[in-house]
Amino acid sequence: MAHRCRSGRFHRGWWWLPLALVLGAAQEAGAADAGAGAAAEVAALYRSGSFERAYRLAVPVDSGAMQTMAAKAAIARGLYQGTSGEDTLTWLRNGEKAAQEAVKLTPDRPAALLALAQAKGEIARRTGPLANVSVPGDIGGLLKKAVQLAPDDPDALVGLGLWNLELTDRGVGWLYGAERDGALEMVARGVRLAPKRVDLRVQYAGALRIVGDVQQAREQLDRALALPADTALERYEQQRAKTMLGELGGASG
Repeated sequence: MAHRCRSGRFHRGWWWLPLALVLGAAQEAGAADAGAGAAAEVAALYRSGSFERAYRLAVPVDSGAMQTMAAKAAIARGLYQGTSGEDTLTWLRNGEKAAQEAVKLTPDRPAALLALAQAKGEIARRTGPLANVSVPGDIGGLLKKAVQLAPDDPDALVGLGLWNLELTDRGVGWLYGAERDGALEMVARGVRLAPKRVDLRVQYAGALRIVGDVQQAREQLDRALALPADTALERYEQQRAKTMLGELGGASG
């Protein structure tokens, strides 16, 4: 349930660190270490919205790349196709387990770190802050490492920028080392690096809403809706953009 934060604006919840979203567009490189055919099939299933099938095909494979893809598919299955709160949480936990395995197998793969960060955040958001006091710090550590490994990775930049904005907006940034200065620009830079990504435009709108720039937030949502939506995730994200736009009072122009 949404609640009022320190600045008086409403957000989806304490743990809404909208990394997916770091799910991206299933652009996971590294098919060679998993088997190009299997990886291509998983990616095609993911793009079509067959998230559960993609997960079940990827998760038995002992490969960092395939475990990362399994994590992304499980998280997407929970977030976009969950049939109940418990079903969503089950799939998010499946995603967390696969992401943990991916990080164990490939600790320097940014995509694995990002998937684990998202899974942790989404699970914590649904199980309450009192049970997850250390999670924001864990997420920050994963995001910072991802940015260190890949300074120009759009998902890492957007994720870390939003992490800083969310925690400082709630007045607890000092507990976890979050900083507001430069956070919005970090998100903007991530979007500039991937201007045709629907999900990143939606996340940018969320960041702009946090800082109170409703007009610019609406403009980013309009841009997200104007982009082609060739994958299931992009279509889901455009639906999210429509919902956010309604909350912000409609189209910008």
